[in-house]
Amino acid sequence: MELGGDLKLLVFDLDGTLIHLDVDWDDVRARLDLGTEKVGAAIQRLLLAGRHDLLAVVTECEVAALGDRTVAPDVAAALERLATRYDLAVCTRNTRLVAERALAGLAGRVAVVGREDVRRLKPDPEGVRLLLTRHGVAPAHAALVGDTFHDVAAAHAAGMRSIVVANERLAFRPDGADLYVEDLPALDTLLT
Repeated sequence: MELGGDLKLLVFDLDGTLIHLDVDWDDVRARLDLGTEKVGAAIQRLLLAGRHDLLAVVTECEVAALGDRTVAPDVAAALERLATRYDLAVCTRNTRLVAERALAGLAGRVAVVGREDVRRLKPDPEGVRLLLTRHGVAPAHAALVGDTFHDVAAAHAAGMRSIVVANERLAFRPDGADLYVEDLPALDTLLT
């Protein structure tokens, strides 16, 4: 797939794409007494119910998993180079706070939409549509860069292109992406 010439906005997933958060999901599950409910489904349910008190537990665990880390130097450098040619944003199912801290060196250059900013999380396209509107960019001129089926589905539902970055922690790459790359520096090279 040819990319680059008409792109104006690149929207990135956070966890698994820009940085790996080793959240203790067992702790989250226990503290929220989720039983057999999937954590992602529980977070969506709590968000729709307006249970920000319980979502604070998830936020606390995500912040602890990040610690004082930021994105790796090669990822930061790739984002810096991409920011000279495209508007950059992050749409994450995580808390906005973790994304902003992980991207601290790029403050002001990357817009962030976290779970606090939407009612429905990816794979719903609400977050990416919000970023398209904020940037005044048509979906045909944007791509979502992620690592899971949530990202591919959200991109396509919004009318955007989807790019999957390899994540060695996942059992498989999601089907249906418009482009597959090994890492963020490879994407930067491809778009140069």
